[in-house]
Amino acid sequence: TLAHVGPRARTVRDAALLLTAVAGFDRRDPFAVAEPVPNFLAACDRPVKGMRIAWSPTLGYADPVSEVVGLCERAVRTLEELGCEVELVDEVMEDPIDMWMSEFYAGVGTRLKTMFAGQEERLDPAVAEMLSGALDRTLEEYWIRVFDRYRFREQVRQFMEKYDLLVSPVLPVPGVDAGVDVPPRMPDANVISWVRYTYPFNLTGQPAASVPAGFTAEGLPVGLQLVARTYREVDIFRVAAALEAARPWSDRIPPMV
Repeated sequence: TLAHVGPRARTVRDAALLLTAVAGFDRRDPFAVAEPVPNFLAACDRPVKGMRIAWSPTLGYADPVSEVVGLCERAVRTLEELGCEVELVDEVMEDPIDMWMSEFYAGVGTRLKTMFAGQEERLDPAVAEMLSGALDRTLEEYWIRVFDRYRFREQVRQFMEKYDLLVSPVLPVPGVDAGVDVPPRMPDANVISWVRYTYPFNLTGQPAASVPAGFTAEGLPVGLQLVARTYREVDIFRVAAALEAARPWSDRIPPMV
């Protein structure tokens, strides 16, 4: 109930082509939308002048490092130069991690219940530790969070009525080494909660994308998150393609050591 399927590609138009191929109605999927798939590729050529953008460095609760914010701000200034109407919004929401974790614990804890009966070694150690108390919550506690999620969706829907896109960093820190479950500067976070900016939109179901905002002094990529209103993926492709044209990135490859 928190998962999603989406394309990963080196260019925006490749992503548009791949999403076109995987999108569409499927009777086996109870959440499938019985409407024609929009022309994502054509959206890449539409101008962005006049689009309303909410730029939020923290969403109201994240604590990003300054280098991440600086790189994202430069990308946002590019959107202004392209004619977008950008508004700085400090407080978008309260951290919805408790809602996310409740849903995650109930779903994954139930599905993997048999693995906790002497098969913990089949799970990633970080996931196994996080799920050790997954099924300890009561039914009442779970449903309280379910109704909280409904209210949260409506809160974000109302917020987005004023804007075409909500823009934020993708992560509060640059990339971390493989095998690191939680960045060292975030010792109080877990393997999920340190990813401050993305899990809210797993809860709301809104379309979102990550596009490169720039590179740190060490050459690590920093992402800019583009979040659209429900069923408005075309708005993401408009802005992503415009950013790609103004700030090309496909020729950059981070150092692999």
